[in-house]
Amino acid sequence: MARTEGRRHSDAARSHQTRERILRAAVDSLIEDGYAATSIGAIQARAEISRGALLHQYPNKAHLLVDAVRHLSDQQMREAIDNAEAKAAEDDWIDALWHIFATPLFGAVLELWVAARTDTDLREALLRYQRELHGNIRATIVANTEATPENFDTIFEMTLTYFRGLALTTILSTNHRDKLLADWRIAVHTMSSDKTP
Repeated sequence: MARTEGRRHSDAARSHQTRERILRAAVDSLIEDGYAATSIGAIQARAEISRGALLHQYPNKAHLLVDAVRHLSDQQMREAIDNAEAKAAEDDWIDALWHIFATPLFGAVLELWVAARTDTDLREALLRYQRELHGNIRATIVANTEATPENFDTIFEMTLTYFRGLALTTILSTNHRDKLLADWRIAVHTMSSDKTP
């Protein structure tokens, strides 16, 4: 009985490790090669597993990439929490939030966003996990910031939108990135101090 239980645990552990290898390979492929080149074959080669092992875990590309969204969201969340917890001063949440958009992970997410324009399943998965991610990031920032203004939710959503645009812009050029970040910090400070109803 104990031997059978041990075998089950061993099989489950191997399955989990295989899945992690596949997801890491999928994310790396999205970052380095883009969505179009992220084929089942390319992921299989990166993960260094058999096609049968990959198809056992993920029968199709859509299923795999939906799980990759979850994997990316988990990675982004861990990075966001680490950064938010490390920055206790009132305005440092801006730096913690920008960090999410300044890493290679954003490139992988961007590849999926573009593909989601014409892929309903992928779009629904992205919307679901992005909502969860943003909710968790917001909660982490609030918990680790000394004080947030009454209009913080509006400022937070505006900052997400601004940073998405800035991250896209910096794909082509980083010439004005630092100035735009500094300008946004000033804008956030002004909005945070605004007492107008």
